Amino acid sequence: MTSQALPFFENLNPSILPCLYSAVASLSQTRQAHAYILKTGLLTSTLFSTKLVSQYANHRCFNQADLVLRSISDPSISSFSTLIYALNKYNLFTQSLSVFSRMLSHGVLPDSHVLPNVVKACGKLSALKFGRGIHGFVCKFGFDSDSVVQASLVHLYLKSDRIRDARNVFERLPEGDVVTCGALLSAYARKGCVNEAKEIFSGMQRLGVEPNLVSWNGMITGFNQSGNHIKAVVMFQGMHSKGFQPDHITISSVLSAVGDMERLTIGIQVLCYVIKLGFLHCKFVISALMDMFGKCACAEELMKAFEETDEEVMDVGARNALITALSRNGLVDVALEIFERFRVRGRELNVVSWTSMIAGCSQNGKDIEALELFREMQSAGVKPNSVTIPCLLPACGNIAALIHGKAAHGFALRTGIVTDVHVGSALVDMYSKCGRIHLSRLCFDSIPNKNSVCWNAIMGGYAMHGKAKEAIDIFHLMQRKGHKPDFISYSCVLSACSQGGLTEQGWHFFNSMYEDHGIEAKMEHYSCMVNLLGRSGKIEEAYAMIKQMPFEPHACVWGALLSSCRLHNNISLGEIAARNLFELEPNNPGNYILLSNIYASKAMWDEVDAVRDAMRSRGMKKNPGCSWIEIKNQVHMLLAGDKSNPQMTEIIEKLHKLSLEMKKAGYLPDTNLVLQDVDEQDKEQILCGHSEKLAVAFGLLNTPLGSPLQIIKNLRICGTGQQAFPLVSASKPSFMELLAMEYELRTL
Repeated sequence: MTSQALPFFENLNPSILPCLYSAVASLSQTRQAHAYILKTGLLTSTLFSTKLVSQYANHRCFNQADLVLRSISDPSISSFSTLIYALNKYNLFTQSLSVFSRMLSHGVLPDSHVLPNVVKACGKLSALKFGRGIHGFVCKFGFDSDSVVQASLVHLYLKSDRIRDARNVFERLPEGDVVTCGALLSAYARKGCVNEAKEIFSGMQRLGVEPNLVSWNGMITGFNQSGNHIKAVVMFQGMHSKGFQPDHITISSVLSAVGDMERLTIGIQVLCYVIKLGFLHCKFVISALMDMFGKCACAEELMKAFEETDEEVMDVGARNALITALSRNGLVDVALEIFERFRVRGRELNVVSWTSMIAGCSQNGKDIEALELFREMQSAGVKPNSVTIPCLLPACGNIAALIHGKAAHGFALRTGIVTDVHVGSALVDMYSKCGRIHLSRLCFDSIPNKNSVCWNAIMGGYAMHGKAKEAIDIFHLMQRKGHKPDFISYSCVLSACSQGGLTEQGWHFFNSMYEDHGIEAKMEHYSCMVNLLGRSGKIEEAYAMIKQMPFEPHACVWGALLSSCRLHNNISLGEIAARNLFELEPNNPGNYILLSNIYASKAMWDEVDAVRDAMRSRGMKKNPGCSWIEIKNQVHMLLAGDKSNPQMTEIIEKLHKLSLEMKKAGYLPDTNLVLQDVDEQDKEQILCGHSEKLAVAFGLLNTPLGSPLQIIKNLRICGTGQQAFPLVSASKPSFMELLAMEYELRTL
């Protein structure tokens, strides 16, 4: 307060002065001062009114502050700026811009202190249009020579992802500052613009700005996020050589880059450096270290790092990194055990923890466990999100848990995440795998902003159901809607052609990949073509295609040929395919079984025995047939030859009765499909033990009349099942309980 103003205050209540000018005045004191000023008619004083605005704003009473501001007949820039500063401070950016607009309407021009605050508000609100208007004002009234104002514009454009505009403003900065330079080079690094980032970085010295730790971290983190992992590691080495000591952000970023590069040796070197710096007990570094070991497929080192880490130091991020890394490396049982240990000990777990565990189970064949975890997650009060549902739905599709899938769909509808493209795509895939292709199409049609994943999901569903025409129609519709097909799109349409036996159309799509879209044929496309040709009986042509491939065929290609040889009982090419598979997949019993079945179809029992002996010598066993059926919200698994089901006696009896009734109806089991050298009676007994038949009997015993049965199997459905199930649902009086039965089986 100036000496000239003192006489003005002589006749005022002395308690007002300390209140208006005090930083610790209470709200009650401010209101008393406001009342006194109103009473004495001093509210017309811009000085007093501005002080009242400031005091009310300090107490977050912004409505009162705004009312006082509106009552000022001749407000000054200080009157408006006081409220603008306060609103910005408490992140009320919309109100801040509104006050700024009123300020301009009163003819009060902003100064170099107000403008950066207003520009900041534009950046926080992504109000680029408003911000551009302020930029024009800056240029018009000569503020473009003010470093603070110009720097705020750089940050505005960076927040709006207008990096070129930010660079243009940056080039006209009268003097640089380390914060603005760091923000710009970090933005270039995140976009993968290596040359531009290096140019800004090297140019900092010309501006008299010395890079600091934040600048280095911006470069390292940005390069890592943009996929330039090698550049991130090189920047880390440069930082070290320049004498800058990293912090936990630096170490976490470089460990993440090393993990993505899968360079364990570099990771070990960084680990040694971490130990030297004493960062090993930092929760962020622990999380990054576990993530790095997981990405490098070093399960042993990962577990050692976990065992040597105090659980008290680990935060929820480190726990999530551990769970994800274990699941990624196939150690889902260990992940489940550690996850349960965390729960029992009351360690913090969040939606990411549960989602990671559900995804790990779903991706590693533990679909029932994934469903159980989803139920427990909700019981624990953790709300699933738009990532959880797409992780859960594949598990529902894998075992045809339609009721669980519909429940997840309902949750997505209630929470409003059903419009998320990832959720929608997962629903399309789940319903098609559960045999509800019409629901799959409805979900597809309801996705507002479709991407290639959505289109590929519905095409794959139609292909799975043998609906080649519909899949091809979707393929063409996709392009008419302006979406370019990718290599997965072509895999789906080629698979559809294979299922439908459309050889000529398959060749057309295969050739058009490169001709129309420049897509080089990958292993999956050759596998689809070999399968298409082989299923159509053109096995020699399929083999010729394999020999002409531009790269060495993988197991999927030889597997497609071997399956076709089994279908057409081609021994010579079957042996060639099998020999290659034995080298590529020495521990896969399925290849031995297929060759054995080809021999058995020709009654070559000595060769069958030789293959079986080879399997035994390698310690391999045939994977048992396994079927799943969902009854009363619970998924039940039935294994061929397994006697553990408590209802197995009733199941066998039910199958025996059905067999007698079907024989009366004229059905005789095709014992030629039993590829074993046993008596006819034994063959019939073997056919009754197939898992899908056990599942049907189990379903009939445990569901009311007219209930649909949906079964999924881990192996291809046997031929007798394909013949028998239509008869099971035939309209004969002795089968009234089966009239409404809907049997849907997906072959994996």
